[in-house]
Amino acid sequence: MSKCKNLLLGACLSLTLAACASGSALQPDRSIFSLDNNYQRQFYDLPIETTFEQAVSVFRDAGYKLDVIDRATGQISGRRGSSGDKGSTTDKDLKFYALVVPRRDGSELGIKIVQVIRRGAFGSSTAELIVNDRQMYEFAFRRIQNAAVANEAPSPQSSTSGAQGDELPPAGRYPANR
Repeated sequence: MSKCKNLLLGACLSLTLAACASGSALQPDRSIFSLDNNYQRQFYDLPIETTFEQAVSVFRDAGYKLDVIDRATGQISGRRGSSGDKGSTTDKDLKFYALVVPRRDGSELGIKIVQVIRRGAFGSSTAELIVNDRQMYEFAFRRIQNAAVANEAPSPQSSTSGAQGDELPPAGRYPANR
C-alpha cells in the first residue's frame, strides 16, 4: 500500500515540476504585425522616432497595457481591460497592434484594433473581431498628431518678451549689487 502511495506521490510531483519546466519567456506572435488590409494607415510629416513615441504615449494614456514596444522594428501592441458588468457572462477587451515605418519625408503609422469577446462562465469561448470604425481610427490618429504638436518645444526665436534683460541669469550668477 505504501509503495502505491509513494508511486502516486512521485507521479504527481513529476507532473507538477514538468509543468513549470518551460523556462522560455512568452512572446506574442509577431506575424500579427504584417501590414495587411486590416490596418488603418496614416502618414505623418514627423520622424519615425517621434511618431513611435507619440503612439506609445497616446495608447498608454488611454489605459492600454502595452505588451510589445519594439523601437527597432516599430512594433507596438497592447490590451485594454475588461469592460462591462463584472457579473455579466460576456467580457469584452480591446487589443491593438501598431506598426510605425519610415515613408518618404516622414513616417507611416498602421493601427489594427481588435475586440476580444469572451463568453461562458470561465471565458472558455473567445471570439476576436477586427474593429472597422473609421471615426475611431481617425480620432486615434488625430490624438497622436496633436500629441506630437503639443510636445514640440518652442523655438528660442518665438520668445514674446521683446525687451532685453527680462530673462533671469543662470542659477548662481546673479550680478552683485554696487
